[in-house]
Amino acid sequence: MNKTELSETEGKTYYFNDRGIPKGCQLCLKGLKTVLFLNGICQHPPHCRWYCPISKTRKDKNHTFANEIKIFSMEELIDEIRITQSRGMSVTGGEPLAKGNINETIGYISYVKSEIGSDFHVHLYTNGLTFTEEIAEKLAQCGLNEIRFNTPPDIISNIRFALNKGMSVGAEVPVIPKKQHIKNIERLILYLDKIGADFVNLNEFEMCYPNSEALKERGFILEDGTIASVSQSNADALNLIKKMQSRVKIMLHYCPIISKDYYQLKNRYIRRADSIKLPHETITSEGLLLWAEVRGNRADIALLKTMLIQKMKIPIQFIQEDQEILKISYEYAIKDDFISLIEKKKLKCHIMESIPLRGEYTQITEKTPIRVFKRELNDYEN
Repeated sequence: MNKTELSETEGKTYYFNDRGIPKGCQLCLKGLKTVLFLNGICQHPPHCRWYCPISKTRKDKNHTFANEIKIFSMEELIDEIRITQSRGMSVTGGEPLAKGNINETIGYISYVKSEIGSDFHVHLYTNGLTFTEEIAEKLAQCGLNEIRFNTPPDIISNIRFALNKGMSVGAEVPVIPKKQHIKNIERLILYLDKIGADFVNLNEFEMCYPNSEALKERGFILEDGTIASVSQSNADALNLIKKMQSRVKIMLHYCPIISKDYYQLKNRYIRRADSIKLPHETITSEGLLLWAEVRGNRADIALLKTMLIQKMKIPIQFIQEDQEILKISYEYAIKDDFISLIEKKKLKCHIMESIPLRGEYTQITEKTPIRVFKRELNDYEN
């Protein structure tokens, strides 16, 4: 087998250019997937429970989320899919195929396919503990396009039940930088290649708050200069796919943490922001919403609004008044005459930056005094 070139996607993942990457990954990297977190119910298999990154607010809880939004109906899932302009969905948990979850999982997939269309791409993550031929057939019938296994090493043969059902079949596993774990992944790759599966996705091993104590107890540390990457995982992953490339024909794809936590999230935020942006808000290059906010008593805010419209000729659609708060496009707020007016009236003005969510999910990421923001902007542009 001729060696092929290891290539890098725009989202900083790695693959061999003659094999490509799974369809689900293609959409994720563009921010075109909605994540359906079915619930936190799982069998807690020993091979992965010690490094599970699920938070306490979700683990073992029967709550469903579409991306960051807690949902209570299938209709709310469709709303989130449309707001984020998604062309696909991933189903995760918990364990979507746990005994008490299978029917609900199939129900969600069937409903989404019927509402959005058969071309809407759905992939699913499973530990494969209870996977059978019957379950595989049910998933295929409801329209599942792609299935990703992270099974215990002693039951990887369960994966064969998913073959020849019209689904793309593969594995997605973290690269735990220990010799035995690396050997298990090599064995998994060889087995999947032998049975004719489609892909193996390798993920950089992640340390986060829910699993940090367990990882530290086992001797894992963070890579220098990172906040979540386990030391040596990235190097081992790249070495592993290079080593296995000449031994197998199966698709091999490596996804570092930066791809999931930055590029994929950023691209999804950009699409969500585009759907919910108000006229006074600007979308940043990272998909966040930016605006200027002035606070004062009601009389001062009402008077300020009048002056901005009449004297500064700012179009009313770029101004939002809410009792003691006035929001305005930051592009008008950084003008010298606006800043002078604010200071003359002894009002406080800040440039606000927020993730593109509303209501209880609103999260301000930065709040910068107007003059500080303008100075930083000038420094950046110069």
